Amino acid sequence: MKPLNYSALISSLIIGISIVAASFILQGAEDSKYVPAVTEGADSVQTDPPLMTLEQTAEFLNLTEYQVKSIISSDNALREQGASEGMPFPYIVVQNEMYVSKLGLISWLDEATRNRRRFE
Repeated sequence: MKPLNYSALISSLIIGISIVAASFILQGAEDSKYVPAVTEGADSVQTDPPLMTLEQTAEFLNLTEYQVKSIISSDNALREQGASEGMPFPYIVVQNEMYVSKLGLISWLDEATRNRRRFE
């Protein structure tokens, strides 16, 4: 009869425990990444709207509506001339009203600050 190889048995046990521990660690990391876009109020549940009016956009950026319109106009003029690089300002027009994508605005703002864009 062959003698029992304890080193192989111990190695297998250590690998098994490591796999189980790693799965618990990764599961905890996955759970911490999830951030719901729903905030609970006193009486109801409200979702954060994906679009903002120009007034809301100005408040979000801590600018005036005039400054936001000026940024949009400058960006459009540069794009028409072919001189603008990067992501365009994220707005849409619905029945002559401008709306700005909140997620798009955050991405645009990140890119604009990294590229040190100037709007005068």
